[in-house]
Amino acid sequence: MSGDRVMAIRIIIMCKAPVAGAVKTRLMSSYSATEAAGLHMAMATTVIERAKRLFDDVVIAADNCEHPFFAAFDLPLSPQGEGDLGERMQNQMQHAFADGANAVLLLGTDSPHMDDERLLEAVWSLQTNDVVLGPVEDGGYDLLAMRNLFSLFDHVVWSSGQVLEQTLDNIHQQELTEKQLDISFDVDFPEDIERAIQTGWDLKTI
Repeated sequence: MSGDRVMAIRIIIMCKAPVAGAVKTRLMSSYSATEAAGLHMAMATTVIERAKRLFDDVVIAADNCEHPFFAAFDLPLSPQGEGDLGERMQNQMQHAFADGANAVLLLGTDSPHMDDERLLEAVWSLQTNDVVLGPVEDGGYDLLAMRNLFSLFDHVVWSSGQVLEQTLDNIHQQELTEKQLDISFDVDFPEDIERAIQTGWDLKTI
């Protein structure tokens, strides 16, 4: 399904370059730094290729646009910029709406097992909600979509178990409508790799 049949939406994928020792460090209790970087590459590739297949307007927000990993996808690259995760995501949102996007969906690369239906449900849900979130078990979310530029990340403590709760506080303070999808999980720890495979991630094809 082409994204323009659902809504004119921009998909922004927040992605780090696969530098050994700098990505997926929580996997390194069971994997080497090189192996963890390889798993990050596999996860990111799955997420990016899925978005390309489903949607027409996909941008990679990269921490290092010069890294050769990103060239293979033939997609626009946007520097993440400075600041914490919330500041960088807000920066990407601002650029997207200024560039004419009617709606924006932010993705990370920690959910390679996410199915097509979750993404499409998020987009469809924007027809009747200002914001859509995909909760995950650690208290964060694997996607966030909005149909106008809102400020949702103030006072959010990233990498804590309160990210979703604090984001919802910002949503409610602005009296915005929101929808939460079914709860899922991120791939953060070694045991999550097998869980993601069992949930549908075909790691062997990467």
